[in-house]
Amino acid sequence: MPASLNHHSTWYKSIMKSISDSAETLYTYENAIHGFSARLTYEETRLLKSQTGILKVVPEKIYKPLTTRTPHFLGLDKIADKFPESNATSDIIIGLLDNGVWPESKSFNDNGLGPIPKSWKGKCE
Repeated sequence: MPASLNHHSTWYKSIMKSISDSAETLYTYENAIHGFSARLTYEETRLLKSQTGILKVVPEKIYKPLTTRTPHFLGLDKIADKFPESNATSDIIIGLLDNGVWPESKSFNDNGLGPIPKSWKGKCE
């Protein structure tokens, strides 16, 4: 960040303005890292990568669920209103607690869940 600027967010705004008038900043990160997320076209991404001070530009990864039962098991079907369908930013923090995989875990108990959906293209290993 140039010394003339008083905050990282000011720097990010000036960078975005220099590459496009329509580039959209989605979120500014300040706690664990300094950075920002943005919605960019391919050309805007190319221009951003060429800016001084930009260490890395990483495309968004789209993940697909690897299970058909987890949302139900976690009770997410009961709180759907907490997860509105939107492209907007939010204050939701998602944490992952991984304590290993155990075949005896209730996560693997499918009693009473009915047949596997026909749309599922996975396999049991």
